[in-house]
Amino acid sequence: MGTAVELGRRHGGDHRFYDASRVRRGYHHHGLPKARWAPAVHQEKAAEEPSPSPARAPVPPPGVAGNLERFVAAVTPFVPAQFPSKMQRAARGWRGCGVDAEREEAPHFFLRDVWEAYREWSAYGAGVPLVLDGCDGVVQYYVPYLSAIQLYGDPAVLRLSSGPRHIMDDSDGEYHDSSSDASSDYELGRVKHLTQEGFSSDDGESGDLHGRLLFQYLEFDSPFCREPLTDKISSLSARFPGLRTLRSCDLSPRSWISVAWYPIYRIPTGPTLKDLDACFLTFHRLSTGPEEDNGGAVKYWGPGSKPTIPLSVFGMASYKFSNSIWSSTDGDRQLASFLQQAASDWLRDSRTSHPDYQFFASRGAYNR
Repeated sequence: MGTAVELGRRHGGDHRFYDASRVRRGYHHHGLPKARWAPAVHQEKAAEEPSPSPARAPVPPPGVAGNLERFVAAVTPFVPAQFPSKMQRAARGWRGCGVDAEREEAPHFFLRDVWEAYREWSAYGAGVPLVLDGCDGVVQYYVPYLSAIQLYGDPAVLRLSSGPRHIMDDSDGEYHDSSSDASSDYELGRVKHLTQEGFSSDDGESGDLHGRLLFQYLEFDSPFCREPLTDKISSLSARFPGLRTLRSCDLSPRSWISVAWYPIYRIPTGPTLKDLDACFLTFHRLSTGPEEDNGGAVKYWGPGSKPTIPLSVFGMASYKFSNSIWSSTDGDRQLASFLQQAASDWLRDSRTSHPDYQFFASRGAYNR
């Protein structure tokens, strides 16, 4: 199967593309809301369809002592769990149309709820509680950016989930330029939309075992020129509605997303801001099923609370990783090494060339 991206021109050195200070300036330049200490109060909406609700990362359990473990816990989104009835499945005609019945009976989620989970973080940043010098507590905020996404499954689910429609005017399965400025000095992100009609794969094994590639996006723009994750998803879903209508049980286990996290501010501020300039790339699975481990069972946070599913971090890479802050404990060091190796293994097995990961891994503290 051919790659779904096309490289543009590269100008200048690599480091200016990953300057966290420029990310912060670009983030505020786009007129996003100012930082605030208290998180937004979410008002639930009553609706028959699953109502999106912002993700709330739980407070790290008592056993979590390291800063890296706190980061991983804080950037793990939780999305509303769905339990469709047999009547609903029969009414929508899922059986025999590319969706495995056993997978659909397992708790699952809508992709639109995933993006809603990142909405508040995209606007204000995700707060990560950190401990400096063993005693000083701060909250470092990171803004998420879409780095890569691959959705695999049976093409029939596209028709079933959103009805007949054209993904794009020229629906020819060729590359579609996601940048409005084809002459940009930066590398151009490319989107490849694969429709049910006329799809062919050179990789028979991928088609049989993992479904076919329904959608792929790899980011090439410099970080300080990117849109926050929910804004990017909004523009992509206008071209590929499946980003909102598909469910995790519609997707094969090869479906995943990676999110780039860049620091924007911390509370309280202080002279050690540069020491917290580390950037992270996290990997999350987007499919659910009885044979998969996507962070454990459905979570309940108290009486009357709605069940949620965590999109746990299964892989990671880092840049400007300070050992004194992020790997001061044995648990953090083991976690960093394990997650980077897991990301490397995943990309190797899926034969994916991931631009952000290649940059992070080549300069990370745990590069192998």
